[in-house]
Amino acid sequence: MFEIIGLLTAFIGIFVLRAKNIDFYIAITAAALIIGLTSGAPVRILFDVLIQTLSAYNTWNLVSAVDLITVLGYALKETGLMVNFIEGLSNILPGNILMATIPALFGFLSMPGGALMSAPFIEPEADKLGLKPEHKSYYNVWFRHLLYWVNPITSSTIMAVSLSGIPVTTWLRVQSPLFFVMAAIGFIASRGFIETPQKNEGPKGLTMDAMKGGLPIVVTVALTLYGIPIWASLAAGTLTAMLLGRVKPDKTVEIVSKGIRWDLVLAIISMLYLRDMISTSGSVVKLFEAVIASGVPVLAIAIVVPLFIGAISGSPAMGVGIAFPILLPLFGEVNIHLTSIVFLGITCTYITSPLHLCLVLTNNYFNSDLNKVIRYTAPSCLALYLIGLAYHLFLYRM
Repeated sequence: MFEIIGLLTAFIGIFVLRAKNIDFYIAITAAALIIGLTSGAPVRILFDVLIQTLSAYNTWNLVSAVDLITVLGYALKETGLMVNFIEGLSNILPGNILMATIPALFGFLSMPGGALMSAPFIEPEADKLGLKPEHKSYYNVWFRHLLYWVNPITSSTIMAVSLSGIPVTTWLRVQSPLFFVMAAIGFIASRGFIETPQKNEGPKGLTMDAMKGGLPIVVTVALTLYGIPIWASLAAGTLTAMLLGRVKPDKTVEIVSKGIRWDLVLAIISMLYLRDMISTSGSVVKLFEAVIASGVPVLAIAIVVPLFIGAISGSPAMGVGIAFPILLPLFGEVNIHLTSIVFLGITCTYITSPLHLCLVLTNNYFNSDLNKVIRYTAPSCLALYLIGLAYHLFLYRM
């Protein structure tokens, strides 16, 4: 019983510390220590598990992958490749498609608050189309997260496949229908936004120089789907960006050093430490036995708990890092549809949460009414969640 109290205390403690703006990695590490100290094992379990985490190949594989995502994003920004690519697209795409494409492309640049990067590119196009501030915010937030279901190099996807052990190609194959669902919901919800039709300048607007801006992303995604390790694919994509941008050696060092997010390194290590501590201590086994004895269906936990985690985590990757180590062991053998329900719940409530940094920054940039923006995002997220839940439950029951 003491182990269960420790596990629940650790879980609640994460959110209490985060509410006080304590760094994520400190909150997660504190939770791991609580679980270890209440597990009934000798105190050396804290050090044994830490050594286990730091010596695991998967730890540094994941750290390298997430670090290189931010380096690639920074490289595309500094070289101007992404800017040129989007400017070329603006000459050939219809207004509503362009308004969805710009934030979706910037969605490849996985970084906290990244929607602020796409906002300046949306604004001139949105003004031509007569969009209100709340409409601009909806486009920027909703479609920025469209590629979560098909992009192998988003941090949340990397975290999900690393913590669950599900192959990335299998994961994306199962998630991919939600890409089309989310796109359809976005276009339906925004169908009345555009007041002024946009004139198309024709294919001449998309030059070869503009097209090469998308090549680093194509290289990265193609290599990942081919089975190359994600960190190696990202390194190849970053190198491609450097070569296309004709970056000098001294500038290359600057881009790499500024692109690395050390807070993310510590966050990833702490999340893996928490996972290993939960596994080694056996606390989840005790919790599982208690859940079964109480008659609470595991499926209900998989559906309800992630909704709260996504709403307050402030990041889908961090939400996955909290939820997966605690919830997946309750399911026994890994089931991709139960795992996907957890991922779905985290993602949907994260998108429309007032703690969502992209939502807050976008709202501030466009001077929109946050309550009105949430009136658009909340029904869209609810529709996405219900359709996604029905989809996964159907396949889970088969």
